[in-house]
Parts: sequence; structure tokens; C-alpha cells
Amino acid sequence: MQIKITWGFLLLLGCFWALDRWGVTLPFLLAAAVHECGHLTALVFLKIPVTGLELRAGGAVIRAALPGGRREALALAAGPSVNLLLAALFWQPWPLFGLCNLSLGLVNLLPFPQRDGGRLLRTLKRNQ
Repeated sequence: MQIKITWGFLLLLGCFWALDRWGVTLPFLLAAAVHECGHLTALVFLKIPVTGLELRAGGAVIRAALPGGRREALALAAGPSVNLLLAALFWQPWPLFGLCNLSLGLVNLLPFPQRDGGRLLRTLKRNQ
């Protein structure tokens, strides 16, 4: 699997790190990492080949030959599901991490074309 990290991602990461007065960068990066790990775990479990991962300023992009149907829907839902689960589990012991997970999970479920929610709706609509 090819992993690509763009300069835009590194620049954005540096800006967040430099301007972070409340300590949000690390919990948010961890929440984003587990989000992508959720997708990757589902893809591996569903035996969908992953060819690459690209980290860019707009977010991470996983390159995989998505088959459509239920398997694709499960892979798309896995990332936000992990975030929402971790939001519930960490709300008390580490509220900032819980909030980062809740925010990331909910934003990714919005029905925008490039977010998981929009792609999930498209997949489900195609397979009715």
C-alpha cells in the first residue's frame, strides 16, 4: 500500500500545532487517525483491497476498489461509527478527546458528497 503525505497536510498540521492554545491538535489527530483505522479495519475485514492512503489538507483519502452494496456501506460507516463509540467511551475520562470524536463522527455523517455520510447515502440509494 502506498502512503502519500502532501505538503498541504504538513503545512496545515504545522499551523494547527503552532496556533493551538487549548491543546486540541493532539486529541483531534488521534480521533482522525482512529477514524481512518476504522475504515481500514473494515476494508481488511471485508477483503476489499486497499491500494493507497493519502493525507492532504482536506482530509485523508483511502484508495480502494469499493464493490458497492452492503460491503461498501459497511466500510463507509466504520469510520464515523468508531468516532461515535469513542466519544461515548471517553466523554468522562478525557472530555476533549470525546468531543473531538463526537465532532468528527457527526461532521463525517453529514450528507455532503465528499463526506462519508454523502457517499453512504449514494451507495444505499444505488442499491435499493
